[in-house]
Amino acid sequence: MIRTTLCYLRYEGKTLMLFRNKKTADINEGKWIGAGGKFEKGETAGECLVREIREETGIELTSYIFHGIIYFRNDEFEDEEMYLYSAVITSSEADRIKEYPSCSEGTFEFIPDTKLMELPLWEGDRVFLKDMLEGRKRISYELVYEKGKLIRSERVGIKYILFDLDGTLIDTGEGIMKSAAYALGSAGIHVDDYHELSFFVGPPLVYTFTHRYGLDMKKARELVNKYRERYNPTGLFESEPYPGVRECLENLRSAGYRLYICSSKPEHMCRRLMEHLEMSGLFCDIVGATPDGSIDTKSQVLNELFRRNAADDPCFAGSCVLIGDTRFDMAGAADTGISGIGVTYGYGSTEEMLSLGAAAMADSISEINDSLIQSL
Repeated sequence: MIRTTLCYLRYEGKTLMLFRNKKTADINEGKWIGAGGKFEKGETAGECLVREIREETGIELTSYIFHGIIYFRNDEFEDEEMYLYSAVITSSEADRIKEYPSCSEGTFEFIPDTKLMELPLWEGDRVFLKDMLEGRKRISYELVYEKGKLIRSERVGIKYILFDLDGTLIDTGEGIMKSAAYALGSAGIHVDDYHELSFFVGPPLVYTFTHRYGLDMKKARELVNKYRERYNPTGLFESEPYPGVRECLENLRSAGYRLYICSSKPEHMCRRLMEHLEMSGLFCDIVGATPDGSIDTKSQVLNELFRRNAADDPCFAGSCVLIGDTRFDMAGAADTGISGIGVTYGYGSTEEMLSLGAAAMADSISEINDSLIQSL
């Protein structure tokens, strides 16, 4: 299976397209496609995307929107799993692309969106490009080719719902903030009101200690250990499910979805908490961070989920949606190649989640239902 990224860079009603007219023995010869290319070993989809755009256009993407995974089945070539993105670029970035040395595979040109469908495109590309131009947020398909002709295009529906824990299913804020204040106090950083530490809910602790307080990694790890000194016996249980959580989860299971937890909280803590709340049986798997930091970010947690579960379904990632309350959730989803839904009642910023490509927003847990999932 080949894994690739494809990105449509958009600017003032135009889209950057590559006319493949230079490479010998090119299966795309004579076609117009977006920018992108093959994964390198160990890359996430987001990392591949950023590298390919840098190499092909000379610009450094800092913001992009993930749309979905396109699964190509082909009787003549190796099957392909393509991660579809778009990004809005500035006028200065567009000018830099125009001045960048010509791509070795073809010629780049900004094409008016109204003219895109007139280009010689792959028939499958017409399917998902049309969705994108019409503003569809989630775009995942299985496209089957025989002898170079598209014989079937089928949407890949959502089967697996992945939930963040803190701020999404459970209001764990009190325990997290009190334990953060305890850890900071040990370093001489005193907090008068623990409610001021809401930014600790969601991201990995090491990230917050280093980015918010400028601590080096060694000191940040020390404070993580100090945090756990209070959190493990006490703070973990200073939490409660948001109203309607159990009903929401049971309804989703009854509708046929398989549920998972993907949290930056250490996995053993997630399991203890969900067992304490008698909710662990509602989930197919609970995946979290590791105490040694080898799995820490949301992207790493999601990749661990894929490692454990993807073998049973070749379209596993394309059939997932992550539900979370912070930009770290939406950024992790975009980086690993799954769609995201943001919730507004947690600890994150609605604007940040939307800017990172959240396919939908929910103002309460009760809004996360079959009709919302089916609308994506």
